[in-house]
Amino acid sequence: MTAKPCSHEEAVTAAARSGDWSPELKAHRDGCLTCAELTLVVAALAADAEELVAIHAPLPDPAPIWLRAQLASRERDYRRATSAIVWVQRAAVAVTLAVGLAFVPGLWNLVKGAFTSLDLSSPVADLPRAAGSPLLVIVVSMLVLGGLALWELTAAQEN
Repeated sequence: MTAKPCSHEEAVTAAARSGDWSPELKAHRDGCLTCAELTLVVAALAADAEELVAIHAPLPDPAPIWLRAQLASRERDYRRATSAIVWVQRAAVAVTLAVGLAFVPGLWNLVKGAFTSLDLSSPVADLPRAAGSPLLVIVVSMLVLGGLALWELTAAQEN
C-alpha cells in the first residue's frame, strides 16, 4: 500500500528542520499520518547531522601515510631486484660446499702428507715449498670463501 502524497510535505519538512512550527502546520502534522512520519524522520536525520558536525574528528596527517607507502614500495622493489642475486649466492654456496666435500678425502691426505713432510729443522725459506701443493691452497681457499659467503648471506637475511 502506498502512502498518498500530502500537499504540506515541503512545509512540514522545512518546519521540522528549523523547529519553527506555525499553529496551523502543527495541527496538520498532528492529524496527517504522512506528515507525522516525515517529521520524525527529518528530526532524526537532523539530530544525526548535528552530532556528526559536533564530533569533527580531524583527519590524520597524510605525510606519514604517504611515507609508509613509499617505504613499502621501495622495500618491495628491493626484494624483487635482489631475489635473483640471492639465488645465485645460494647456488654458489652449494657448489662450493659440493666441491669442498668432494675434495675432503684427498684434502685430508694432502694435509697429513704436508705436515709429515715438514722439516722444521730446515731454514725458514724452504717452509712454503714444503708446506704442500697448490691444490691444497685452492681447496682451502674455496672452503674459506664459501663459508664467508654463507655467513654474509645469512647475516643479510637476518637484517
